[in-house]
Amino acid sequence: NERGAATKAFLDRIQEYVKFHNNVEKMVPPLRETPSPEEISKREAALGAALIKQRPDAKEGDFFIKQYQPHLIQIVKEDFKKRSVQDRKALIVELPKGIKIGVNMVYPTTLPLATFPGNLLKALPELPKEVEYRIVGRSLILRDTTGNVIVDVMRDVFPIPM
Repeated sequence: NERGAATKAFLDRIQEYVKFHNNVEKMVPPLRETPSPEEISKREAALGAALIKQRPDAKEGDFFIKQYQPHLIQIVKEDFKKRSVQDRKALIVELPKGIKIGVNMVYPTTLPLATFPGNLLKALPELPKEVEYRIVGRSLILRDTTGNVIVDVMRDVFPIPM
């Protein structure tokens, strides 16, 4: 089964990333229980910087591998067919001018962390807590949840709403 093999390869790479994430997290001082948003933000920034430093050769397609991309696109297309035009438009959040996204970049704090569409999330492979799917413009990204780093980007996944 081609789709099953591609999905397994994707998830295997995600598990490799989790091991990598956990090893890098050990390099950063742990976050002590604190009500201080500044302390939490400092820890996130330190972890993000360490993740980026430890993956200097990161590139698009490291996780959204070529053999899996057509299946991801199909899942999104099937999801969009079931949505109204208004619903489709609501899902596509345009990037403000001048903001670029890319692998090994900090997820822009100016962009909202909107809730990922539930039905689409159910259709995609479940991810471990260290990473999550996000929609930015027409791109699907993998974001490190505690380091706020873009792990991978797959561009032009989401159709232009009509």
